Formats: sequence, structure tokens, C-alpha cells
Amino acid sequence: MSKEDSRYYEEIVAKKRMFGGKIFDVDVEQVVLPNGIPDIREVVQHHGAVAIIPFTNDGKMIFVRQWRTPLEQETLEIPAGKIDSDEGSDLKEVALREMDEELGLTTDNLEKVTAFFASPGYSNEKLTVFKATDLKKVEFKRPLDPDEFLNVEELTLSEAKEQIDKGVICDSKSIYAVTYWELMEAKEK
Repeated sequence: MSKEDSRYYEEIVAKKRMFGGKIFDVDVEQVVLPNGIPDIREVVQHHGAVAIIPFTNDGKMIFVRQWRTPLEQETLEIPAGKIDSDEGSDLKEVALREMDEELGLTTDNLEKVTAFFASPGYSNEKLTVFKATDLKKVEFKRPLDPDEFLNVEELTLSEAKEQIDKGVICDSKSIYAVTYWELMEAKEK
């Protein structure tokens, strides 16, 4: 549905960049609501990201353990990474780069599962999720980003669900991945 056809459309009448960063920018937008009342929207502008649901040949999923400062805790997450502003539209290449960098793995079997907006109430970040199977080690692993410190862990489905219950797997993309895995298992039965 186009914005002109939406009865919920909010017209942006002014926009000011409040912060420009290496990962995202923050704009404050003055809008006019559908009922004519003015309001303010704070919007995080993001280039988007990819995430990979990597399955091992022995039926496990690979996660990365890392520290997340906003949560002040360690998390287990599926591998993921932002799309750099200078990268093209081949998101499979971005996913393969992240697999190489974070896991030291690659694949010829990478398929798009879905794409979704992480938090559309305040951000335009779009996350594209891929499933990776038939994994193989890369010959020369890409180095981690200078600010990345992580450990690679393989979990069974029951172990992953336990980590969700403990709050260690706690982000939307990783919970989605485990739910996707659970649904795949249920279809096979």
C-alpha cells in the first residue's frame, strides 16, 4: 500500500540529523499525524544487516558467544553483521563474508529464509536471514573486526532452547533461528 493510500500516513515536514555514526545515524523528524496534530519521531537510520542460521552436518546450529554492552551480559547469537554503506546489493556475499570472519566457514549452499525489520517503531534496520548448510572451513580465515571478541559454539536444539530459557540467547534474530529450527524438525516428523 502506498503512503498516499494509507489512512495512517504521517507526513514528514522537517528532519534534522542529530547524530551520524559508523553503524547508524539518528534523525529527529517533525511529522503531522493523520488527525492533523504535529508530533516528533526519533528515527535510527541503518544500512541493514544479514544473519546466518548455520547448521552443522551432525545436526547442530552454530552460535557466537560475545559481550553485549547495552545488555551488560554475554549472549549467544547466530552469526550476523551489518551491511557496509559501500557494499552492493548482493546480500549473499555479505553473509558469506560474515561466516568467514566469525566462524572461519563458507558454503555453496546458502539460501534466503526471510527478511524483517528489527524494531520498526524507531529504526529502519532490515535484517536478511540466510540458512547455511554443507559448511566447510575456509583456507585463509578473515580476521575479526578490531572490536570483536567472540567464541564459536555448536548447540543441539534442546541446548539452544535451554539457553533461551536462561536468557543467554535473547535477541530476536537468534530466537527466530531456534524457532525456525524447531519448525523444521516438526515438519520432518
